Order: sequence, then C-alpha cells, then structure tokens
Amino acid sequence: MTALRPARRVGIAGPGGDAKPDPWAGGDGDGDRDAAPASPAQRSGTGAGAGPGGRPVVLGWRALLACVLVAGLLGGGIGGLAVAITSGDTSVQPVKTLGVGSPAPVTDRRTVAAIAAAALPTVVTVDVGGAGDDGSGGTGSGVIISSDGYILTNNHVIASAVAGGSPISVRRYQEFGQIRAQLVGRDPQTDLAVLRIPAPTPLPAATLGQSGSLVVGAPVVAIGAPLGLSGTVTTGVVSALDRNPTVPAENGSAPTVLIGAIQIDAAINPGNSGGPLLDALGQVVGINAAIAAVPGHEEQAQSGSIGVGFAVPVDFARSVAQELIATGRATHPYVGASAATVTTGEATATGGVPGARLVSLVSDGPMARAGLRVGDVITRIDANTIRGTNDLLVAARLHRVGDKVTVTYVRGRVTATTQMTLQEQQN
Repeated sequence: MTALRPARRVGIAGPGGDAKPDPWAGGDGDGDRDAAPASPAQRSGTGAGAGPGGRPVVLGWRALLACVLVAGLLGGGIGGLAVAITSGDTSVQPVKTLGVGSPAPVTDRRTVAAIAAAALPTVVTVDVGGAGDDGSGGTGSGVIISSDGYILTNNHVIASAVAGGSPISVRRYQEFGQIRAQLVGRDPQTDLAVLRIPAPTPLPAATLGQSGSLVVGAPVVAIGAPLGLSGTVTTGVVSALDRNPTVPAENGSAPTVLIGAIQIDAAINPGNSGGPLLDALGQVVGINAAIAAVPGHEEQAQSGSIGVGFAVPVDFARSVAQELIATGRATHPYVGASAATVTTGEATATGGVPGARLVSLVSDGPMARAGLRVGDVITRIDANTIRGTNDLLVAARLHRVGDKVTVTYVRGRVTATTQMTLQEQQN
C-alpha cells in the first residue's frame, strides 16, 4: 500500500473549505426522542484503515469508483495487511460475551459534548515501534471494550510491531505514561486485533451498540489520535451502508475485503485507525479503518480526510473480538471455489445471467460437496444477491463456519438451488 507520513507529523489544513451543516444541530440535548427501528438489512454479528502505526487506508478516485482501497492504513505507520497471523498468548481464555447496546437513534439523543465526555476515557492511543525518533514508530487508536482491560483496534495498527518484535504500548486519555500491552490475537482478514492491559481496578469500557440499526444520515462521532493528537473528536453522518471496499494484494498477501463497511463523512486521518465510531447515544457502532485519497494524489506520501471514510461495523467486529479473546484466532467460512464476475453487459450479450461464474472448485470444498460444477453461475446465497466475486466472499463471511445456506445458481439456462455447508478457511 502507498505509505503515509508517520502520524506524529502534524499537517495543517489549508484555507477555503466550506463549513458543512451540523448534523447535530436542532437537537434537544438529552431529551427523550424515540430510537429508530432496526434496519431491515441484516448484518451478521459474526463478522481498514491506517497504515503502519495507524495510518488510514487510502482510496484513489478511480479505485474508489471500483470500491478498492489503494493506500496506507488509518493509524500510525504500518505497512499493510500482508503479515502472517500470529497471536500472543495462545492459551485458551474463558469465553467472553460482549454486550449488545440499544438500536442507534435516527435523531440525536445526546449532545456531542456529552458523548465525548463519556467516551473519551474509553479511547486509548496505541504506540508501536518504540519512541520513533528514527521514524520507525507509529501511532494508532483503540477502544476499551471490557473493564478487565481488553482493547479493540485495527490489525494494521500493530502489524509492524508484531513483524518486527517491537513493543506495543497504549496511553489512556489525559495520561502521559505508557502501559505495555499484550497482544491477545489478531486477524488480518478482517483487519481487527485485540490487546490487553493490566486492570488492577475496573477500567471505563465503551458500550458496543448495534451497527445493523444504523440508517443513512444518522449522526456519528469519531474519536482517535489523528496525526498523533490523542483524544480528537470529530462529527458527521452515515453517508452509506454496506460498502465492500477491497484492499489490494500486497507483499504476497491476498486481497482483503472490508465486509459491509460503514461510509462516513466525519473527518478521520492517519492515527484514527482502530478508534471508535459512535452513534447518537455514545455507543460504539464501528471501528474506523480507512479513508479515500484526494483525486489525483493517490501516490503522494501525505493524505488527509476528504470526507469519505470507512469503519468496520461493530456487529461484525464484536464477533471477531470474542473469538480472538477466547482462542487467540478468528475463524472464517469459505465456499471452496474461485469465480469470475459475469457483468450485466456480458450476461445480456451472451443470453446468460449476471453473477459469479465458478472457474475452479476445491475437490472436497463446500461448493463441490453441494453438487455445484465449474461453469455454474451463482446468483444468490440465502437472501443475498450475488453480482460478482466480491458478493460471493461477502455472503460467506456474513455466516459462521458450519452454517447451512441455500445457493441459487444457473446451469446452462436452468435455475436451481442447493444446500451448502460452510467450512473453515484454512489458509
């Protein structure tokens, strides 16, 4: 990925920007407005970002049209998602169940000041690679998710420290001392990681909300350490839901798809990676992970917010975090096939249907066991329409290993369905 400038170097925004409307204006503070009903779009509870040390992932203009991430990560200065999975203490931990908060309200229920006051003590700054005087250090963000010291962040924030054997430390809000953190587990495929710090007394922990209840236009608050400035609060709205941007392959790694990402216009910059995205009740609804690049400046070493950012939904992150805490690793269902996208234009020209055409099958994989063949075009998995290869991957990851799903496919010109049991991806 395109490297970003280390987060500790502070840039100053230029003049001339138009002020955007305040999505929080017109609220009644802590009044009792009704919460919005949950969105009908189901987002699984089982489920990127800054570069090394927490830089934002940057999307180029043309790549953005294809929903492809083309640059660094949202934290400090990490070099991507290509590092092999390792987990610190791999001993099995007691299964932890992370709570589920209330649905996100459409209208603001609390002021930004009230949300910030409650949430800031739960947000930490993650430092990797030592002091960084030689330019090797990096800074990202994280959020305390349980009072016994577990912290959720992005994998890319700590990946360089893991690869180089460097220490990982965190700084709590308004504290100068660094606390050595233990790596509990990390998952490059979802760009999530869990750390733990000592907790002699219970720590303030964030409430994990329901990202599945978000609607477009809902107000949100982002907190983190952009450019190394800890405890920075920005606001915005949900710009779109269910984005599936792809982080391209790098250093031999496979491409990573951010499943069902939340698109926001709240300003997030290098150093925000791993920090929380909060709803109007102050609940965590996402983990900030990626930003888009200024058009025509994708390859520059410095990039800032242009109002297009992405967060990993908390419904997805919660499940991954629970697995990492319990076992030090996360499991991923897969379909056991490679496929090619059949576009609407190609389908029209050939008299076929759009979807994902199977080009090879794992002999004992889920699709082969379900009776599917090379050449079949997958058009639906359960209620999810399959328009191409990304949709195929997304549909699988929205389920758990062992789940049975209904696959709709076209063979020749005949449409049929079959049952498929998802298996765990081993590589």
